[in-house]
Amino acid sequence: MTTSIQSLEFLDKIYVHLKSEDILTIPYSYTPKLHGANKQQLESYRLIGGGVGVHFEAIDEDISLRGIIEYKLQNELKAS
Repeated sequence: MTTSIQSLEFLDKIYVHLKSEDILTIPYSYTPKLHGANKQQLESYRLIGGGVGVHFEAIDEDISLRGIIEYKLQNELKAS
């Protein structure tokens, strides 16, 4: 992977800001743990693996950039 996650923003969706300056969005329903978390729990995250993943401390959940991209490809292809 040639880019990595720079930061997350929690608005109507989860905005995944990449170092390439691209932004991906995923719904809070991306995983059951994310869906059930409050904003404070979500904001207690740390980047792992040099930005190839995110660990949410308060809910003990990990997500990866690869998984996010695969999710986006599957769901956007279904929508077209």
